[in-house]
Amino acid sequence: MRTYSFLLIALTALQYSMTAQECVDSSLIDLSAACPLIYAPVCGCNGVTYGNGCEATYYGGVTSYTDGECQPGSGCIDMSGLDFGLCDMFLGYTWMGNSCAPMSGCGYVIGNIDYSPNFYQSPWECQQTCGQPTTDCINYWQIEQGYLVDCAPSLDPVCGCNGVTYSNNCMAYYMGGVTTYSLGDCSHSNCMVIPISTNFGDCEMVLGWGRLESGCEMLSGCSYLGQNGYDYSAYFFTNEADCNVGCVTDTTCIDSTLINPDIFCIAVIDPVCGCDGVTYNNSCEAVNWYGVSSYIPGICTTNVNSFSRNNAWLAYPNPVSDQLTLQFDLGQVSYIRIMNSVGEVMSEFKTSTGQMVIVTSEWANGLYFIQAQFGNNAYDTKVITKAD
Repeated sequence: MRTYSFLLIALTALQYSMTAQECVDSSLIDLSAACPLIYAPVCGCNGVTYGNGCEATYYGGVTSYTDGECQPGSGCIDMSGLDFGLCDMFLGYTWMGNSCAPMSGCGYVIGNIDYSPNFYQSPWECQQTCGQPTTDCINYWQIEQGYLVDCAPSLDPVCGCNGVTYSNNCMAYYMGGVTTYSLGDCSHSNCMVIPISTNFGDCEMVLGWGRLESGCEMLSGCSYLGQNGYDYSAYFFTNEADCNVGCVTDTTCIDSTLINPDIFCIAVIDPVCGCDGVTYNNSCEAVNWYGVSSYIPGICTTNVNSFSRNNAWLAYPNPVSDQLTLQFDLGQVSYIRIMNSVGEVMSEFKTSTGQMVIVTSEWANGLYFIQAQFGNNAYDTKVITKAD
């Protein structure tokens, strides 16, 4: 069990913050004013709902208001400059300008103004109403979950997004509430990662290459929002190389020592998505011809090269919608063969020109393979068609 101690900052004289002073003018308050007994609610600039404009001005002293009751979130004024007295009564959690914090005092009323709508039962409720859970560095939902988690006292430091070094990732996530951190202490941090406790849901939608503590991995999920409500889209990339930029890692996507063009790969279409975000005909070609160190089955859905990787010729634009241009640099071409994603030959023809245009407007959206024969050598490339 953890024990929390709340620091009460006592002010020696009643004072308001600049925001409160601009909103509430005590000289306007006149409790003897005869306001009409009608309910035409207005929302004061202090986030309090009044029965009508007269009550807002003469009973609350607010300098401005809008018609209608205050909506959730409208009470998020900066409470850091208000003094609720020297009592130890816990009032709740409230917005302190840039974060939610606990506050104690003698009551919710100051100068006939009831500030109780600006207090919440939990820091997470306060953050949901006043903060930005999708972008805030500190997430109070994580801290609340931490009541049920016993973090090991191990020393494997991480540097939180708030610039604080924590003894390990569990302490950072559940005790500090940081939504992201980098490995190592803050004097040696390199790049922020997605916390190991993050869950993106059980959906099969491919999100991309995620930057994790263990390295970059292809992840799936329902959205880029973690179960804590934080938006991790900035930590996803279209290929492993981009994911690793700026991070200290032993992972190398393209390993030149793997490349051996003399290896015979069977001409089968069993596409794999390489760590560089490129779709290859099969794993044999990916590893032995292009030096790809890791891949996953299937075509890539998160990145497509603008040009063919093949040095023998170019196919562009890629993806293509209406017309595909083929440009050859190795002399006379014996034939061109076009196949769909399952290897079925769609068309085959001869050509002797150095450049040609193929109309693709009638092609269905998807992956296609184009093979060009130069003498005794055949070269393949991949293109993707999509509607405009």
